[in-house]
Amino acid sequence: MDPLLIVLFIFLFLLSAFFSGTELALMSLASHKIEALVKEGKYGSKSLKKIKENNDRLLIAILIGNNLVNTFTAAFATSIAISMATNSGLGLSQATAIGISTGIVTFLLLLFGEIIPKSIATKNAARISLFVAPIYKTLMLILYPIISFMEVLIQVFSGKQKVEQMTDEEIESFIDMGRKSGSLEDHEHEKIKNILEFDETIVEEIMTPRVKIEALSSETTVKKAMEFYLSHTHSRIPVFTKTIDKIDYFLTARELVEEFSAGNLETKISDINLKEVLKVPLNQSIAILLETFQKSHKIMAIIIDEYGGVSGLITIEDIIEEVFGEIRDETDKEVDEIKELGDNSLRVKSDVLIEDLLEKFDLDLEHIGLDEREFGGETFSFVITHVLEGFPDTGEVINFDIKRSDKKEKQVLNCEVGEVKNAKIGNIDVKIMKKK
Repeated sequence: MDPLLIVLFIFLFLLSAFFSGTELALMSLASHKIEALVKEGKYGSKSLKKIKENNDRLLIAILIGNNLVNTFTAAFATSIAISMATNSGLGLSQATAIGISTGIVTFLLLLFGEIIPKSIATKNAARISLFVAPIYKTLMLILYPIISFMEVLIQVFSGKQKVEQMTDEEIESFIDMGRKSGSLEDHEHEKIKNILEFDETIVEEIMTPRVKIEALSSETTVKKAMEFYLSHTHSRIPVFTKTIDKIDYFLTARELVEEFSAGNLETKISDINLKEVLKVPLNQSIAILLETFQKSHKIMAIIIDEYGGVSGLITIEDIIEEVFGEIRDETDKEVDEIKELGDNSLRVKSDVLIEDLLEKFDLDLEHIGLDEREFGGETFSFVITHVLEGFPDTGEVINFDIKRSDKKEKQVLNCEVGEVKNAKIGNIDVKIMKKK
């Protein structure tokens, strides 16, 4: 048997492993990873970026090489089998020898030409891709006529391929994977998610509701307005005429201070140079509103419902906080949403999330008989008004039976409502008590 045939046979096996392994490495490498390698100045990164610009051409080059190699491998295996059948003296027919060699070669190609190379490529995709990129760049130039012809055939039989765009869901899944793998911190993950949802968020979701708007009547004097300003420290104060549904202007702190300094204490603020307020509908996108703020040089808007009434108020700060979280300045007062009173008792704001409250008592929604699908993510005030089917009275007490397998004695979550004013629930005192 000619030793040269064996050497060529082994060389073809190595080439098969090369094409199979590099195919997986190159095809699995994401574009963002390639960009990172280019920025790092890694050897072969520019060639890698170049050949990956057209994955179809690269794949055709790999498949041409792999199929040619496998074809020659089978041919050499047949030649070796015939030589062995003729010279071995074992009395094997050529057909039997070819059959045996086909089985052996198929097994060897599967193991050493597919499984092992691809297993190695999976763990070292970037390193292998950088090393082989210059080789494939040259190979694609050599095979350019064949590759171009193949591309034409593919387009004829498969038609023009539509480039698939990454969906929002895929992007969100990608970001979630980044957090789980530790590539993204929790706060980074939250900010990116907020940015993705920015266009879909409407003003109704983040506005200050009507009942919380702090405004002045147009009949208010400068003196009273200054007292209001000093106690609230708003740089812009909405001004209504007769009713809160008629907010057309706002008063700036600068104009107010100028009038106060001039001694015009009894002047009505309606006689001051008030600024016209911006009005937007409930379903206005905050992304569009931000553009409006930038163009109009205004930072506050009044939200109008379908009947023309005032639904709420929104500022540019509200929009920024939607992405970056709450921003506090030196005038903002820190208010504890949940305050410990002692004796296992808490005083909570009505707009605290029900889960955050229950967590303080080592409870969850099921423990107090509430469905997580219905009440998960809701505020404490929502739960109370839903259970009572209306607003509670000041001082009203609501008890939730606590069901826990680790507690033998029967307990209730006792909730005493503080002041209820203008359809708004104040603080609520909460504690665990023995059931009477």
